[in-house]
Amino acid sequence: MNYQYGYGTGAPANQGSSGFTARTAAVLGAIAGSAAGVGTVVSIVVVSDVTPSEHASSDLPDLSGVIILMFGLLAIMAAIVGVLFLAGAALLFARKTAGRVLLIVASPTGLALNFLAFGLDPNLVRIAAALLCVAILGFAVVPSTGRWIAAGKQLRLPQPAGYMPYPQY
Repeated sequence: MNYQYGYGTGAPANQGSSGFTARTAAVLGAIAGSAAGVGTVVSIVVVSDVTPSEHASSDLPDLSGVIILMFGLLAIMAAIVGVLFLAGAALLFARKTAGRVLLIVASPTGLALNFLAFGLDPNLVRIAAALLCVAILGFAVVPSTGRWIAAGKQLRLPQPAGYMPYPQY
């Protein structure tokens, strides 16, 4: 191929990425982290509210210990997933690869926690949480998110003082 002088090599210039997918993943990750925080608080409230009742007369066995254990573990898992989502979102906003990795790890974990917490009963909260986790995973995995992170790592040198670029004709 013949290239004319001054017109480059014909290779497309690296325009980078707009960051839409990365920023969307980060915003959705922050929303998911906040929702996991709400789930943690709700689980803690349930644990603190369930106490063995001495005045209840029932032939059923007292399951308060099981409920406390179950919701206690659910609160711990929701807190861990919430921290993963929030840390991943913050790091992705800072264009760090670790943020992308955290969101990729937190999304399937949050999806599994969603099924564990709500079971297989289809309700609006469960479907919304599942769609949120799938959307975060999708936006975090796409290559344009990685390109946006890589574009932020490129060293940008300042132009020397008095530098006048050549006019473009």
